[in-house]
Amino acid sequence: MNKFAPIAFILLLSCGIALWFLASDSLNVHIKSQFQTLASKLSQQNVTVGNVTIRSYQGTGTITNVVINKLNSDGHVSTTLSIESIELAIDRESLKEEIIIIDSITINGLIASYNDTKNGTSLEQLLANVQKNLPLLASINKVNIEKPNKQNQKIAPPHIKVTKVIIKPGVLQYISNNNGQITTEPFPQIEWENINTKLGVSGETVGIKIFEQLLLELTARSNKNLFNN
Repeated sequence: MNKFAPIAFILLLSCGIALWFLASDSLNVHIKSQFQTLASKLSQQNVTVGNVTIRSYQGTGTITNVVINKLNSDGHVSTTLSIESIELAIDRESLKEEIIIIDSITINGLIASYNDTKNGTSLEQLLANVQKNLPLLASINKVNIEKPNKQNQKIAPPHIKVTKVIIKPGVLQYISNNNGQITTEPFPQIEWENINTKLGVSGETVGIKIFEQLLLELTARSNKNLFNN
């Protein structure tokens, strides 16, 4: 069950959303571990997660304290991106169907910090890493799930359809390389609707698409702030 679905968002569905609603508490621990390991490979930075809690009886799930850190050339660690929590709301009836419907994915408490590097801003470098590693992770994580009590019979997890992604207001922080001064800009609420086809896509595809789109938004807004200043 070594699946990378989202992220986000983030990374969010990183271990296969279909598994989460068959989950025991031990699987929450497994999801957290795989999320951190595989998201780190995708971003080429260190990714940590505070906790994963899936409530199958409610059709909800929460991932807390998602942090992406980088090691700077001077040996110091700095935070590139942090998320207070990611909330899932799932149509429970769809868990019986071939396509699982996620009514909403909500990202709370987003803080993105960036500075200038020789290859653009640190957010641009993170986006470049993700886009470079997409084909590699797509091939690594084509894993089937075994049916209970039938070791030799395997099925692919159902596809996912996301109705809405909500990114709550957050903060963009520019950190000067010269004096370490921090310039803060608000990041407004953003909503994306129907981000995939009616037939749904794999959990991996959904998660990577959300994560990439978030980084595109952050990069565009941070570059605009630098230009205006």
